[in-house]
Amino acid sequence: MCRLGASFCIQTGDVCSNSEQCCSGDCQKGAGALGTCAAPPSGPTYCSDGVDGTVCGACNQCCSRLCAPYAMTGIRVCQPASGCRVNGDLCRKDGDCCGAAGTGLPGDGNVTCEKEAGKLVGICRNPRGCNPQGNVCHYKDEDYVCNTSSAARNNCCGAVGNSGVCQLDMLGVPRCNGLGDTCIPTGGICSSAMDCCNQAPCVPDSNGILHCYASPAGPSVDAGTTPCVPTGGPCTVTADCCVGSMCILPVGSTQGICGNVVPPPGGHPGATPDGGGVPTIDGGNGPGCALYGQTCTTAADCCDAVPCIGGRCVDQVIF
Repeated sequence: MCRLGASFCIQTGDVCSNSEQCCSGDCQKGAGALGTCAAPPSGPTYCSDGVDGTVCGACNQCCSRLCAPYAMTGIRVCQPASGCRVNGDLCRKDGDCCGAAGTGLPGDGNVTCEKEAGKLVGICRNPRGCNPQGNVCHYKDEDYVCNTSSAARNNCCGAVGNSGVCQLDMLGVPRCNGLGDTCIPTGGICSSAMDCCNQAPCVPDSNGILHCYASPAGPSVDAGTTPCVPTGGPCTVTADCCVGSMCILPVGSTQGICGNVVPPPGGHPGATPDGGGVPTIDGGNGPGCALYGQTCTTAADCCDAVPCIGGRCVDQVIF
């Protein structure tokens, strides 16, 4: 079934003109200008093809364990987790993955980005050891909005089993948190916004290393207001960006920019004027409502009738 425009990326088997349009990061073309989106990369993972943007019917179909509406269409898709890329999701380098070496966080060095020879995009492979900070995990609670439990490994670094180390982040993704009652202050290395004081965005520096965001203007994270990233600033997911813009980034990467894609005439939103991998971005003409995960005051602020819960546009439908 053709589902062009159902998500922020093109589904497996549908028509594409370049790989950046595909949820899998791979547009297979013959001699012509058009091709079809291939299946996501395979490899050692506890997630089977449920990469970000894939149309879904239940949370456990997704690598992020979060199936929620794509704000532009209302169609349920696998939502990206903030910060580092989780087990089975797409990546471009080791540093994109939760558990990459050098972070100093629990599980440091347990995960690499596994790619086939000659491919730009691979997957964050299974951890070599315990589940690192920020990775998806086994969450079981009667209030879990997606199901009675998430189908993921039950061994977060720092503690195993139902010990409270596996927690839902602000978007509803069950993630390992071995930091206890502490939080990472502005500028510190993080795995996701869940690590940061006051849930500040966890965004990349120029080298791709994730840090808790320091707003260039406005209140600090200690002032009780959750900051957002303005147009032109760094992001890993749209939830990092202030309302009116979205996170534009290469498939699998954690290095994005808050802005708005300007597609060519008649083009898919993932298309680019030159057919290349870097979309054209501007600072205007963005959505007038808050996209999934962005900040809100009431439900009227959110796109597609998504509820406003805890100051964020997040979904609460139980599958």
